[in-house]
Amino acid sequence: MSRPIIGITANERSNPALDDILWTYAPSGFVNGVKEAGGLPLIIPIGEPQTAKSYVSLVDKIILIGGQNVDPSFYGEENMASEDDFMRERDDFELAIIAEAVRQGKPIFSVCRGTQLMNVALGGSLHQDIENHWQDLPSDYLSHDMVIKEGTKLAEIYGKETSINSFHHQSIKHLASDLRIIARDPNDGTVEAVESINPKMRYLGVQWHPELLHEKRQADLELFKFVVHEL
Repeated sequence: MSRPIIGITANERSNPALDDILWTYAPSGFVNGVKEAGGLPLIIPIGEPQTAKSYVSLVDKIILIGGQNVDPSFYGEENMASEDDFMRERDDFELAIIAEAVRQGKPIFSVCRGTQLMNVALGGSLHQDIENHWQDLPSDYLSHDMVIKEGTKLAEIYGKETSINSFHHQSIKHLASDLRIIARDPNDGTVEAVESINPKMRYLGVQWHPELLHEKRQADLELFKFVVHEL
């Protein structure tokens, strides 16, 4: 049996330790999570939007990873973010990847920024600056609770309640009409997971970072298995 090929969108940043040479990368947790789940990871570097069709054609599914803020011009707002961490080239390319994956009927899984971008791509908007969701703690520390909608695959994997790690300054505000909320922070209502309600689009997005947890917590590995084999 062939192994599903999972396209993982990459980020790009300069490395100050090496004369600020630009590095294309994805956190190894995504690569290892896909491999441990039985898939073949394929890193997709930031490129020209017109290349999205070719990239998406190479893979069975797409994972959108975390990183920079989403440019608020895409949802009709002025920039009010506290951190000037944007990359328009990445936004343009990943929006093209999303559009092409939907057109080709390829499932999409997203994490953190990826989930925010997906919501924007489908017509939603973001809170540009939220508090209490960036932990100054080890990446695998479970910093706050999450409640999950019953009857969802997420509840099947994690139960009705669990704890998660958290590294984001932005979150979903207005929810895109093709999505529904399936998990929240019980304390402040922050959206922690969404899924598609459009039968023509297979999509799951989470706000926490399972790629930093799957080596220590079975549920997060089960999430990768779901993405690779069932989504």
